[in-house]
Amino acid sequence: MVQILTTAIGVGGTLTAALLTQRHARKAERERQVREDRARWLTERQRVGAKFLAGALSLERSLWSSCAHLDRQSRAERLPGYTSIVGTPEEGVPGVLAPLTRTILIEDLHAATERANELEELVAEITLIGASAEARAAADLHQALWEVISLIEGFAPFDDAADAVEECLSFRDAFAAEARESLQVEGDFMPHDPHRPRR
Repeated sequence: MVQILTTAIGVGGTLTAALLTQRHARKAERERQVREDRARWLTERQRVGAKFLAGALSLERSLWSSCAHLDRQSRAERLPGYTSIVGTPEEGVPGVLAPLTRTILIEDLHAATERANELEELVAEITLIGASAEARAAADLHQALWEVISLIEGFAPFDDAADAVEECLSFRDAFAAEARESLQVEGDFMPHDPHRPRR
């Protein structure tokens, strides 16, 4: 009887040790997978955030260049008889919008709209894989860029459109700060240079 009891205790101890070892191995494997997933998503978040930030900066610069074709004249109607430069005749609007300026701005608008639509896809990705504050900041920056496009399309006064582009700088800085925080980047953040010359 002692032998049977000793054998049962030995077998029970061996089974318990095997179960505990197996449980510990599963836990270690889960922890390894979580670490790998975190590293993979962190890399993906960094890639998407950098692509969005670079695209927003590039679009912002193009919009700034488009603003140079707007005037500073004060008129009750910016485009008498029209709400958008896209709807104006090819010969422009006499005394308001020259044909060449119209052509340049329409080409700029088509390019800007295409680029803003591409950024929308990145905003969606950031919304899915980024921190909530990062996603909000990306959406705010994207909306600010669309606002500039809308001002240019309406042939807004230069100063109104230029102010809107400068507002994009603040939204871009806010996104960069949120992205750096969510990626746990250490070190100082260098915001934009607020001294962009106006014509």
